[in-house]
Amino acid sequence: MKNTPLTWLSLILVVLMVAACTGGTSGSILNSSQNCKTGGGTGSCTGRIGKLNGTYGMNIEDGDIFSGDPVEIEITVSVESGLVEVSVEDPDGKRYSIQVEPGDQATLLGVSTGEFDGFEITFQAVDGQAQNLSYDLIYQSR
Repeated sequence: MKNTPLTWLSLILVVLMVAACTGGTSGSILNSSQNCKTGGGTGSCTGRIGKLNGTYGMNIEDGDIFSGDPVEIEITVSVESGLVEVSVEDPDGKRYSIQVEPGDQATLLGVSTGEFDGFEITFQAVDGQAQNLSYDLIYQSR
């Protein structure tokens, strides 16, 4: 194979695409349920996660939210065991986050970034695992 500029450009593009796909979800959830009322770029969800391992990106679907839209969120989270961090990132790259201690409840007010048909909220079990997490979410796109 020749070392042409096109070969190097192709290799660099592949590496960049792989790097862009990393992050986000590197964990899992078990025994989860969610009930959402969504549409028109506004909505609410309540949910429960029985077991959270690692970092999990949860997608909230709303067909009226588009890529790059700022989405104002208010999410209240409680957890029975394990320290949990909840976070979102706005279109300018600013990160909003809270940590929820076992037995406590905390509320995150922030702005997430619209993706195709929705947005993402990230849950991370800081010590690797958390159990019996519940959340209430209200959101509105701008």
